[in-house]
Amino acid sequence: MTLVSNDPAWWELINSARFNSYFLVAACAAVIYDWVLTFEEEIELIWRQRWSLITVLYLVIRYIGIPYSAS
Repeated sequence: MTLVSNDPAWWELINSARFNSYFLVAACAAVIYDWVLTFEEEIELIWRQRWSLITVLYLVIRYIGIPYSAS
């Protein structure tokens, strides 16, 4: 059974949790938007060239950073 409480002591916590969830969605949208905008250039400049240590580091940082920013 669901318990519904109208206690004002919880309002600040509920508002904080809602703000955090909205911020998380906005941050994920910004990261995905950036990825979509730069993906064509990434294919041209990174994936079609000879692989080097810098190329690998770039890809690791870029694709580890996307899930990290979403969590």
